[in-house]
Amino acid sequence: MSKRHIHYLFDSREGGEQGYSLLELMVVIALISVMLLVGAPQIQAQFYERELEHAARQFIYHAQFARQRALYAGHDMLLKPIVANDDEANWKSGWQVEGIGANDSTAIVAQYFLPTNITIQSKGFIDPHSGQSQIRFNPAGAAKSKHGGFVANRLIFAHTKNTDLQRHVILAASGRWRVCIPINC
Repeated sequence: MSKRHIHYLFDSREGGEQGYSLLELMVVIALISVMLLVGAPQIQAQFYERELEHAARQFIYHAQFARQRALYAGHDMLLKPIVANDDEANWKSGWQVEGIGANDSTAIVAQYFLPTNITIQSKGFIDPHSGQSQIRFNPAGAAKSKHGGFVANRLIFAHTKNTDLQRHVILAASGRWRVCIPINC
């Protein structure tokens, strides 16, 4: 018997027909659609979570950068909101690192603009003496207010597209920064 005449167990095609039927293609497309429908929200939630985590880590990165600059340069460095006014919402645009030079003149060293989907709620990092929302790193690397008080508090990063998604950025009294999920703080 030649190879042409061998019939396979699951091959119902006659006469050497090749390809797939319309029904088979529609079933495959339907299965792929169901998989995408189930998986897309999870992928989107992971994207939002990574975006939020990235913004929180960037804040810590800039805080550590400002601290190191203060240590090496021997003068105060500020981590403060980009927006000049000192209201509660001023961290929402992003932040900047400023170096303080002679006669209290400042120069912007670095800036970070927040993505539009990320908001920051700041109840802390307000200098009790000046009322300004900022973190001042002195030449010893400590996060202190202008008049010597210790600054320790938290910023709450939230995602506008998923309101349950939050990250808290915390500065401990030891000077250690950490990012945590609210249920683990």
